[in-house]
Amino acid sequence: MTVKQLSAYLKGVFDDEELLHDVTLSGEVFEVSYSDKHTYVTLTEGDASIRCVHFASRDNLNKGMRVALRGSVRFYDRRTSISFSYSEYFTCGDGEKNAAFNALKQKLKDLGYFENRPKLPKYILNVAVLTSKDGAAVRDFIRVVRDGCRLVNIGVCPVKVQGDGAAAGIVSELSKLQDGGYDVIVLCRGGGSDEDLDCFNDEALAVAVARSKVPIVSAVGHEVDNTLCDFCAGTRAGTPSIAGQIIAMHGQALENDLKDAVSRAFSAVKAKYYRARASLELLGSRLTKSANAVALSARRTVENRIMSARYAIRKKLDKKAFAVNDNAVRLRTAVNNGFGAKRARFDKLSAVLDALDPQKLRERYAEIYRDGKSIKRVEALRVGDSVEIVFADGRATATVNKIDAVKGERSKGEDHGK
Repeated sequence: MTVKQLSAYLKGVFDDEELLHDVTLSGEVFEVSYSDKHTYVTLTEGDASIRCVHFASRDNLNKGMRVALRGSVRFYDRRTSISFSYSEYFTCGDGEKNAAFNALKQKLKDLGYFENRPKLPKYILNVAVLTSKDGAAVRDFIRVVRDGCRLVNIGVCPVKVQGDGAAAGIVSELSKLQDGGYDVIVLCRGGGSDEDLDCFNDEALAVAVARSKVPIVSAVGHEVDNTLCDFCAGTRAGTPSIAGQIIAMHGQALENDLKDAVSRAFSAVKAKYYRARASLELLGSRLTKSANAVALSARRTVENRIMSARYAIRKKLDKKAFAVNDNAVRLRTAVNNGFGAKRARFDKLSAVLDALDPQKLRERYAEIYRDGKSIKRVEALRVGDSVEIVFADGRATATVNKIDAVKGERSKGEDHGK
């Protein structure tokens, strides 16, 4: 038998079975969704479930309701699946699971676990996150916090967030974190089915959340999901990302307040500086005016004293100048008288010296030298002697050819020739 043959056979069985054509099906609504004008419902009972559809209708059904649907079972051979197509429905109150949830919720409320829960502090710097180690939810949470404020320190505490032992593990870690120095504890888990979120409806975990001394933010599932931990926590966040925004906002509050404090301090210092500066400028202006007045008075005093000193000095100088001029006239007269006599004597001596000047004598007479000795008399010469004749403007060399004696004496040259 082929797949197609098996599908065709099963479709025939369902089509031929009259009992399946008019059935009233009861169960608990597990899931409701809508597409165009159609309503899709998943009914459950224990571990069994079936998909149901009501065409051309949008029914007002809620998860957890117990309902009775009237319709027929259909087999779709192309998908090899069955579905219950109903034409009308009847509500029958809460389902077992929803009833148990509501009963536990009321019990916890009566115990006061939904009220007076620790609220988030104004400033948040240290956060502990109870979450799955490798889940996408914690990555979204950390990213949103970091984008909003990098001052927040995030400590991730890995725990199971679904299945057997998950609730007990979270309770244990929650107890350890009470004295860990954290400002806030975040329960972080992404969306999932009701079964996936069951551990957050555990009574022991809900009580532990309610009794926590540290404020808790419950960020479990999607915004449409509600767990007992949401009610027992001081703060509920629809998703892990929303929880990140809340934490970042409280972290940013510290940063903003620090900036405001610094800004106010700077403004105060700036205002004080400008007041001091204005005061100093006013004081400086006053000192300048006072100094200018003192300087002007001192200047006038100095100028008056200078004028008085100048007048006294000029008076003394004039007196001394008169005495000097008088003495100079007397000295000049005495000098002139003495100088005239001395000048006459000087001129006389100068004439004598001038007459005896060798140079001037040479202009009138020549000097004769023989062997470097001056010849004063002709008798010292002999015919043939070589002599040097010195004139005023030069020298000449000559040979004595003839000697004539003065006063009629016979020439020695002639005697020598004889």
